[in-house]
Amino acid sequence: MEAMEQQSVSVAKAGVVCSLPARTSVLAAANPVGGHYNRAKTVSENLKMGSALLSRFDLVFILLDQPNEVRKLSSIIGRRNKKL
Repeated sequence: MEAMEQQSVSVAKAGVVCSLPARTSVLAAANPVGGHYNRAKTVSENLKMGSALLSRFDLVFILLDQPNEVRKLSSIIGRRNKKL
């Protein structure tokens, strides 16, 4: 976390202590708890990620998948009925 907050990394080796400049980029991905995103909850609640950690990211993108299982199932049933 120091590299993100202070933009430096402290190193202590063989009695020598120094601080090195560091630039970091973080790309992260997470799945919602239970596998489904609940629009009634906040991003923090859906990911079970503390708001303090989440606030460290400059950009947060939410990708939602619209399940279409009913459509797939109905098209399969429709094709089977046409054959009969």
